[in-house]
Amino acid sequence: MTAGITVWCTHFIAILAYQLDAPATFHFSLTFLSLIIAIIGSTLGVLIAGLVKSRRATILGGAIFGLAIAAMHYTGMVAYRVQGTIHWDIQYLVASVIISVVLTTLALGAARRGGRRSVLSMAGLLALAIILLHFTGMAAFQVTPLPALPDYANPVEYRLIALIIAGTATVIALAAFFSYVVENRTRSESVEELRKARDAAESASRAKSEFMSVLSHELRTPLTIVIGYASFLSELKNHNLAKLAPEEKPARPHFEKMGDQAQLYGQRIKFAGGQLLTIINDILDYTNMELNELALDKTLFDTRALLEEVVEEHHGSAHDKTATLHIDTPALSVTADRRRSLQLLGHIVGNALKFSKARDIYLRVRLQSGGFCFEVEDNGVGIAAEDLDRIFEAFTQIEDADDRAEGGTGLGLAICKKLALAHGGDITVKSTLGQGTTFSVFIPGATQMAEPAMLAQAS
Repeated sequence: MTAGITVWCTHFIAILAYQLDAPATFHFSLTFLSLIIAIIGSTLGVLIAGLVKSRRATILGGAIFGLAIAAMHYTGMVAYRVQGTIHWDIQYLVASVIISVVLTTLALGAARRGGRRSVLSMAGLLALAIILLHFTGMAAFQVTPLPALPDYANPVEYRLIALIIAGTATVIALAAFFSYVVENRTRSESVEELRKARDAAESASRAKSEFMSVLSHELRTPLTIVIGYASFLSELKNHNLAKLAPEEKPARPHFEKMGDQAQLYGQRIKFAGGQLLTIINDILDYTNMELNELALDKTLFDTRALLEEVVEEHHGSAHDKTATLHIDTPALSVTADRRRSLQLLGHIVGNALKFSKARDIYLRVRLQSGGFCFEVEDNGVGIAAEDLDRIFEAFTQIEDADDRAEGGTGLGLAICKKLALAHGGDITVKSTLGQGTTFSVFIPGATQMAEPAMLAQAS
């Protein structure tokens, strides 16, 4: 469109320089039609040559563009009404059309090569096509003016067409400037979006690589324990018999010692197997939540009984960490998925025991507008403000040597986030370094104070 308007302006600016000693006017309908021809022809020519990457398309687009320029020129000349005898030189006319078509085709062909030089070549060839077409066409336009008064001039007509051209040129300049600003802004935004996408992809790739590294370590440790103690059990009998004298027969104490050793090894195998099962369950849970919509089985249950179950589940870990789990809440009956709520709280409490170094961990349930809220508060080391948004991302662990020693896949809080969202709620965290951390899980739904009969049934 800019090319078409520019061609039209070039033509009529040159017409302003063509002043005869005879009355002249402009037919405004034809003048406007010449502008429309230039815009439509330029648009079609450039689109055909630009969208279809072939030599035929370039030739066709150049022919349309060149013929449009020629049609605009001669429509403009017909709109130029001069008082005199007009004669057209056919040779110059045909030559002007051929020049226009050939040079515009070469210009569009140059544009196909790409690069700054091709853009300059295209602009130069188009400018040459327009200028040569115009002045060759004007050579074909021969006028013998009729006699006019010696002081005759056309100030009104020429001033009006000059104003129209000046206004159109101003619109072109403003449109070009606007296009430049918009294009630069769009390019900057696109570059920024691409940069963010690249950073996100690199971060995801790094997180997955770290996850695979952590996962291989997490799986290898319990597997080594299982294989090691299984091999001890397979050799336990022969090992104990080898300690006897050649003629000595196994006595009751020997069998009791073997039984104690087998029991100890079996417990350690069971513990390591439980660790493996937890890791595998976390991975499967998160994968299922990513691939499928999470189905919930909402029932009415007592929250205090649920918290007591969480405490009982983590009693051994709390003892090992010399931490105390406290239930600080009234008895409430709520509607939610009990199994998923237990899983959610288990992950949060497990993380608090592993990473917070807290001596006291408080489990609460409180009423909130439209539902209820689980809270897990500890008085541990806290979490840095810049890490609060990252902890809910999958495969992410805060970089700390002590935390790495505790293990984990980095999926626990990501699963908690998905479980909270599946209930229609959310999970948030507040933390102060050196003072502690509080996780809050809001779940919408019906709530009520638990009745004694219900409490007894839950127990």
